[in-house]
Amino acid sequence: MEATLLCSTGLLLQYGNSAILFDGLNGRHGSFKQIDRTLAQGIIQGTLPPDAHIDGLFYSHLHPDHYDQPDNAAFLQNHPHVVTFFPTREMPDHGTLQAGAFTVEYQYHEHMPCEYVWAKHYTFFVQAGETSFYLTADAELLPEKHRTFLHGRIADHGFFNAVYLSYPETRKLLRETVRHAWIYHMPEPESDGGGICKKAAKNLVRYGGEVPNVTVLEQYPTVILR
Repeated sequence: MEATLLCSTGLLLQYGNSAILFDGLNGRHGSFKQIDRTLAQGIIQGTLPPDAHIDGLFYSHLHPDHYDQPDNAAFLQNHPHVVTFFPTREMPDHGTLQAGAFTVEYQYHEHMPCEYVWAKHYTFFVQAGETSFYLTADAELLPEKHRTFLHGRIADHGFFNAVYLSYPETRKLLRETVRHAWIYHMPEPESDGGGICKKAAKNLVRYGGEVPNVTVLEQYPTVILR
């Protein structure tokens, strides 16, 4: 299993010669990282990843820091047969899709309060082989809703917004529902006008003993598993 953080919440997962992309072809908004254009063109043209083909294109929601319409249209023009998940109001709240080697279970989960217009937002439980991932993007801080979806499952790798470090009930969620918790959706430190990186670092110093399984991801791209 291979996993690479490409951009803000953009994850490329690869198992053998099968790969899937989550929130990967995104746009620019504020200080959140847009995918590098060379990487984006490699995905669109089918040269990235070099030893696999992308079988699924999934989006947690369609806000611009997660999704770019022109890039996704260009990708689908070149790869019309991939499994896709573009959230709309009409989509069911829960279901499962198979994309190559990956089984992707999705669940509607409210977006945390923000300045954007409303968008239907989903979390994902992803499995290939013996490895599982729980991807939460901008999911609202509703620990029991996460637990209901996971239904007792413990994911090998969970990806969460930095605000989950700020509250005891969400730190407990990180500790109890995933073996390794990765904090993503981080601005690049040099452009972090909102202080998200500094607050995450302070929270780790203050509460690190509660969440020894947490790693903060601040560089792009970052290879997480290989």
